[in-house]
Amino acid sequence: MPPEELSTPHPDSAPVYALAFDVGGTDTKVAFVSNRGSLVKLPTLPTSTGGAVGLIAQINDQYLQIQQALRQGKIRDADGTALPAARVCRAVGVGVPGVMVEDAGMTITSANLGWGRFPMRDRLEEALGCPLALGHDVRSGALGEALFTGRKECFFVAIGTGISAGIVLNGQVLNRSGFSGEIGQILLPNPDLNCLGKATAQIPAQATHLPLERIASAEYTARRYALLKGLSPETARPTSRDVFQREREGDQCAHHVIETATQALGVVLAASLATLGDLEVIVGGGQSQEGPAYLERLRQATATHLVNLPEPKFSLSRFGSQAQLLGVAAQAFAKAQVPIVPLTRPS
Repeated sequence: MPPEELSTPHPDSAPVYALAFDVGGTDTKVAFVSNRGSLVKLPTLPTSTGGAVGLIAQINDQYLQIQQALRQGKIRDADGTALPAARVCRAVGVGVPGVMVEDAGMTITSANLGWGRFPMRDRLEEALGCPLALGHDVRSGALGEALFTGRKECFFVAIGTGISAGIVLNGQVLNRSGFSGEIGQILLPNPDLNCLGKATAQIPAQATHLPLERIASAEYTARRYALLKGLSPETARPTSRDVFQREREGDQCAHHVIETATQALGVVLAASLATLGDLEVIVGGGQSQEGPAYLERLRQATATHLVNLPEPKFSLSRFGSQAQLLGVAAQAFAKAQVPIVPLTRPS
């Protein structure tokens, strides 16, 4: 039996928690998130490979186990104190990847997980028997970054396996027909066609243009480097972190890959800011782990493509890979009418 719905607490009262699932292409993160931005992490699960129906079964099974552990006082916060079931709202938040329309609770497609058009929110609500907030993974990350740092607006870009953005305006995530923020699908000139001649033969002649995420994502930073270096399929492919390290060591191929990726992303970010206005850019995803040096490099690449406009403002994600959990929890709190108490905004 799930905990009863909480009445709206005063902001100065004890924290309230929401259960959140962040479904990824490989793993699903799970946590209780407080309305003050703290997390009680639960074991990460390998994401079900059984399509949408398999995912629902997996989340339902995990939900029932968590509720039982919660009632038995087995879930404890960082101080070792048992999480009180009375402080957990009924609404649950679930974030999923792919194209989806949050308002309708409908997934449209998820290439990595094999979903098509599916009423995910309604089916999850039926299975769990509780109110459910369904969110897009990156747009939820944007919401988590904004609301828990006291921002009302930002442009959140996740650079990882792919590239996508979440746009927060007046405290609300922009979403039009499920495609808002899909900047990774913008076609740009292929920067590798005319370099390192022998490798060019491996690139299809028709690939004169590529989606941004196949130029600048962490995944394709590694793929492009391996291709241009002529590494055989049997050779372990370096990671994007390896490529950045090799650039620092003077590897010209690594420099070409990273520099052209950064410039391509700068073009798209500049166009986005020129369209949307003076929004702060929050950089998340695996590539953000390259830290302040990469952030400044990306900021300069963006500024290069702007004229007569303010200098762009860039920050690293405060919450990193936890931003999506915070975002879907924020949507669950909204359903339960629980106010968020933001952390002090970073300088």
